[in-house]
Amino acid sequence: MELDAQTWEFLGRYLGAGFALGLGGIGAAMGMGRAAAQASEAIMRQPKIKGEMLRTMLIGQAVGGSPSIFALVVGLYILFIPASNPAEVGGNFFAALFGAGICIGFGCFGSGLGCGWPAGEACDGVARNPKHGTQTTQAMIIGQAVAQSPAIFALVVSLILVMRQMPGTDLHIMGIFIGSGIAMGVSAIGSGIGSGQTAGGAVGGLAKWPKTYGTTLRSMLIGQAVCDTPAIFGMLVAFIMMFALPELEGGILGFAKVFGAAIAVGFGGIGPGIGSGMTAEQGCAATSARPDKDGLLLRTMLIGQAVSQSTAIYALIIALALLYVV
Repeated sequence: MELDAQTWEFLGRYLGAGFALGLGGIGAAMGMGRAAAQASEAIMRQPKIKGEMLRTMLIGQAVGGSPSIFALVVGLYILFIPASNPAEVGGNFFAALFGAGICIGFGCFGSGLGCGWPAGEACDGVARNPKHGTQTTQAMIIGQAVAQSPAIFALVVSLILVMRQMPGTDLHIMGIFIGSGIAMGVSAIGSGIGSGQTAGGAVGGLAKWPKTYGTTLRSMLIGQAVCDTPAIFGMLVAFIMMFALPELEGGILGFAKVFGAAIAVGFGGIGPGIGSGMTAEQGCAATSARPDKDGLLLRTMLIGQAVSQSTAIYALIIALALLYVV
């Protein structure tokens, strides 16, 4: 069945906008719910400080809800951005909008969910040690901000895709646009969750041992940086697809190459991101408890994270082989 220009345009707008907020809102809602659940449990233990507890919860939920706002902005952009030449709109335009929706939807899912870990631990920490509530809240905000890095990467790629208006319908071009969205968006899921887990371990540890603030915060930021590696790999492959890809054969084979590369680096990054977060979560908590063993704990954490990242590197190798070698 051959589709006319208007049908291609509406397909891209409707599906792209739906995926953008449909997926992008899931993680943020679950993360905010995690914060509220732990705040309720903490208030049950310490009802006298309910005001400070509610403040911490609302701040954590506000910051953790940012990824869903990114998704909302991109969704509206997809719906209302004008086509540069409506008469020449085809499958390429559809793929750009659909790819953007997938990218921001999946990308915001991980960061939104990840932000729930530090927010929940901060609520629990304020109840445990109310005298250091301000310090705990500061650590929560820093951890949440870094956990949103993968969502910001996805925001950048999705906006580039929305603005990449190419006339016509070419199957390999459609694969590049949709593949770029999958590579960036899906790879950001694990990084966003893992980065949030790392921040949760650090915030929970600081609530018990607030004197280790500087040391624990350093370990948290290093751990979060390593957790973001799979998302950086996904962004790299997305940029290669959009701007530096060599001439591909057209048709279904060209589509299969870029789509396969996107699946490899996208889904291949979920496990390493979460696995690195598990390692860093416990590493940060241990650093708070035993700052005298900071060097040993940091080395152990980094070695464990590096090995956890090996499968993301394998996925990147396969993706680059598909794009440049096969």
